[in-house]
Amino acid sequence: MFKEGVLRKILRINFVIIASLLPAVTTIARNDDVVILKNGDRLTGEIRGLQNGELKFFSGYMAESVRLDWTKVERLESKSTFMIFLVDGKLFTDVIRLLPSNSGQVANFVIGGKHESARVQQVDVVRILLADARFFKRLEGSVDFGLNFTSGNDQYSTELLATATYRTGSNAFTGSIDSSFSGQHNGTSTRRNQFNFDYRKQLTPRWFAGGVVDFLRSDQQSLSLRTSLGGLLGRNLKQTEGTRFAVFGGIVGNREKYSATTDHPQSTNLDALTGVDFATFRFSRTDFRSRVSLFPSLTTPGRTRVQATSNFRLRIATDLWVGFHLYENFDSKPPVRADKNDLGISTSLSWIF
Repeated sequence: MFKEGVLRKILRINFVIIASLLPAVTTIARNDDVVILKNGDRLTGEIRGLQNGELKFFSGYMAESVRLDWTKVERLESKSTFMIFLVDGKLFTDVIRLLPSNSGQVANFVIGGKHESARVQQVDVVRILLADARFFKRLEGSVDFGLNFTSGNDQYSTELLATATYRTGSNAFTGSIDSSFSGQHNGTSTRRNQFNFDYRKQLTPRWFAGGVVDFLRSDQQSLSLRTSLGGLLGRNLKQTEGTRFAVFGGIVGNREKYSATTDHPQSTNLDALTGVDFATFRFSRTDFRSRVSLFPSLTTPGRTRVQATSNFRLRIATDLWVGFHLYENFDSKPPVRADKNDLGISTSLSWIF
């Protein structure tokens, strides 16, 4: 039997634990957001955000979050504070409401409570994030993995592509890994590894500035490592709920080390940078993203490099897609006797989050 003093201590500890967990339980159980669809369906729960034309919604009676077509939402009410990104690049942090409308030309999306900050059309809203969301809740990205094997010649290849973006206010941080490996049993093998970190700061509704850090290894081009660091300035030419198109330019310095025999295995170069970003997606069907970067050398006359990546995905389940990935690295004047071109195409299973 417990002594009275010990029992009191146990009860006191249990009370402290329950009291400390109560706010978390209350947060998890929040179900005061309302979404009404154009077909009359009414959902009560928690709005998790808007991305790629999909409104993410969760309720206690759901096994997992559901994604709703943003164009099919008729009405929305929430007391939570969100970060709202508009097609013209403007950013607001406030409460939101969506009012019923029979016309797509009516400014029926209300930002703000009693003192409205703005009224815009529903299609002008491209992204919604919870203002108080934790780090992992703000991440958006994808993971792709592909594996091929041929028994006739024991040839195999793998492809791993992972990308994640973190947004806070007008800042966006994106990291990506692109790794491929191919070979044969008792034969030669080749690999290609690339890591890229990209930072974007929205200066005005249309203009942005940022920086890029890139590491590339390519056995195909006898490149042991290329380290690139640079800055850029860009402009959003088009940004709608389904399509984004931007151009950018800047200066990049890089340090190269080659594995092939040469009198100068390492070199430092300065390149100009110009490129385009393009993305388009359709609700619950397709997702296409592409980036092409051109690097005319400022230190080696006549040398131009091209880096390009493209991803096309088709949805086959809630978060599962089948993907087609293409990468291209071209060097018009490599400093060693190596292939000018490193091109790869692969298929994979994709998870977009």
